Amino acid sequence: MSNENIAVEVTGKLVTQNEVTLSTGEFDRRAHAMRSYGYPPGQTIRGAFGYLFLAAGLPIIKTYEVNAEPVLYFKDALPYHYRDGGILYPVITPEKYVNYQCQECKEVLRYPSFKSVITKTRLDRHKGTVSMMWRHEGITKRAQFRFKVIVKLKRDGEENLAALMAVLKFVEENGLAIGKRSMKGSGRLRLENLSYKPITRDDIEDRAAELRDKEVIKVRLLSEAIVREKGTNLTIIRGKNFLWSVKNAAKNFYYDYKNFSAEVKLIDYVTTRPYPVGFLDLELAGGRPEIAIPKGSTFTYRVERGAPAEFYTALALLERCHGIGNRASSGKGEIIVE
Repeated sequence: MSNENIAVEVTGKLVTQNEVTLSTGEFDRRAHAMRSYGYPPGQTIRGAFGYLFLAAGLPIIKTYEVNAEPVLYFKDALPYHYRDGGILYPVITPEKYVNYQCQECKEVLRYPSFKSVITKTRLDRHKGTVSMMWRHEGITKRAQFRFKVIVKLKRDGEENLAALMAVLKFVEENGLAIGKRSMKGSGRLRLENLSYKPITRDDIEDRAAELRDKEVIKVRLLSEAIVREKGTNLTIIRGKNFLWSVKNAAKNFYYDYKNFSAEVKLIDYVTTRPYPVGFLDLELAGGRPEIAIPKGSTFTYRVERGAPAEFYTALALLERCHGIGNRASSGKGEIIVE
């Protein structure tokens, strides 16, 4: 085995400083307000850092282009439990709702953070009256979230890591602004407890050795997944789709990737109704939103006996660094193997 560094895991804690509005694009007819996510999705954090890279004139912004090879894999900012600080993982209830379970005390919460409806108005400067009023949800109580990004070291790794570190230093000193009205002072987050941890081949092989003992693999989605087949978004991740994602993770992180074959069969799954998720590149191109498999969904697979060691190595990479399906650099498809 080799102790070669293949990636760097950057972690920290995001703490809200004021109300944060992270619109889902859906309108709540009962509350008469636009809905908001309960915590920052990876794609929102990725976009915020993209603007900072662009403003600083850093070459790493080229990796954001549509057909460019991803370098930074931003993960959803999963919330911490307000009682004991345990991280909250999404779970699907028997009633098919997405709830959140603390990994420390195992308490199941209906909501990941406290949200309320915020009413905003716009004044007509000439008439001195209200010209517009709108309502939207927002995170209005103090909350803490996980910050996590994986930096791939496969190509121009040192330069890309240095660029990210420079911007992270700026964010530590000035905070991060995300969501609606962030240019007017809302959506302020403070970044704390920043740390950098190299991920080596030995780390991946150690996890692969643990996974090798499993003939049945249960995968939980920690974030929504975008899985396409022949241009169509899927609502179930079948064995061949899962195997494609496993291979894709190895291709993206290893120079010496060699193709392998394995038989993987989906034997059980728990999920709920899929929903649309918009992306800026699709909006600019006039395309339709992606259809996402909900976070908290679980998929159970049976792996053939005698599956090659490369399969389990790639699976460990998928879990630690990459994600299932498409748009993994935006935090989609993050998993944990249970």
